[in-house]
Amino acid sequence: MIEKWYVLFYTRKQMILLSFLMGLSYRAPPYQELINSVPQIGRPSELTLEYDVIIVGAGPSGAAAARGLINGGLKVLVIEKKKLPRYKICSGIIFKKSQEITKKYFGQIPHSAYAAPNFLKGVRFWDNNEYFTDWPFSKDGNGAPNIWRSEYDYWLIKNSGAEVLDCWNVTGFTDSNHHVSLECYHTNRNEKKEIKCKYLISAEGSQSLIRSRLDPPFEKSLKWFIAYQNYYEGYSDIDPYFYHGFLNSQYGDVYAWFSMKDGLQVFGTAVKMGNKLSFCLDHYTKMLENKFGLRLTKLIRKTACLGNDMCTTDRFYLGKGNVFLVGEAAGFLNAFGEGISCALSTGLSAAEAICKSVSSGGDSLALYTELTKQERKQVTISWKLGAKIAGRNLMPV
Repeated sequence: MIEKWYVLFYTRKQMILLSFLMGLSYRAPPYQELINSVPQIGRPSELTLEYDVIIVGAGPSGAAAARGLINGGLKVLVIEKKKLPRYKICSGIIFKKSQEITKKYFGQIPHSAYAAPNFLKGVRFWDNNEYFTDWPFSKDGNGAPNIWRSEYDYWLIKNSGAEVLDCWNVTGFTDSNHHVSLECYHTNRNEKKEIKCKYLISAEGSQSLIRSRLDPPFEKSLKWFIAYQNYYEGYSDIDPYFYHGFLNSQYGDVYAWFSMKDGLQVFGTAVKMGNKLSFCLDHYTKMLENKFGLRLTKLIRKTACLGNDMCTTDRFYLGKGNVFLVGEAAGFLNAFGEGISCALSTGLSAAEAICKSVSSGGDSLALYTELTKQERKQVTISWKLGAKIAGRNLMPV
């Protein structure tokens, strides 16, 4: 099946990325084909126009926030701009912390979300001289689940208990003392809605429309990088039971990576916005060919996203008034791009803060700030550790 991959962009930075990716066709792999028998999520006719909480974004942070809020007895709507299941560029590794949160709030990860090999032993870091150091995921057990984000995220949001509306975009909002009013439109139809809530949560990822509207000067101060990833049919001699990180700066400003998923050679890199991505990627690909016998036969997909420097500069933006930010939208991204664990954790923290405020009063944002204190500290430490491992600044943007 041949499909086109399109992304809707709203800023100048995003338009640069669009020009880079536009026009590529890809074959949808079997593991991402939609099953026609799955009920449609978020039928517009079923949409209520007022909720206790609206969450924008159906990733792990949004799903976790929804699960916590539903457990607290609140009426919740999740709005997702893409068609679900939607793809997310990611390593797809479920670390121990993520495993524990997932199991506690959602249950066992379904087999359909796993990629082969099902478990990875650890991360293998390669230095400038192409010598490696292994960082095992666990001393005992199978290791860390190797999953497809499209399947994992879809399973999370379906099991969150919230109403979910996909293919809807938030274009603006107003926040008063009593409620937040959102302006939304359907991405495939000429249909607009105004939906009200008491609390609004941005789980949009690094490019948050809500954050940009809350604080334009803060948004303007951010520095950006592009992360790019290829999926190829082919083969290589690299160990498929590790996630590989290449720290040599000639392969990327941040770092370059390689993993295997269902026989696909998955590799990519990240560079500062404005730098030549193709130069680093070509150099990196040639190294993989020469050192690991990489041979590419057919391109299945290429993907990219933008990230910013919030995580490395301790500039976490948690929200304002009755508007909260969680996950990467708030700046929570661990070193080497691991964001699932802090996405789940901060989503649950936001839910706890809101539920406690509703039931017993108090400043919900102040409580959320206190609940995420440890998570913010861990993110900061992770980037310092990453810089020590790499021997350089890992986010030179």
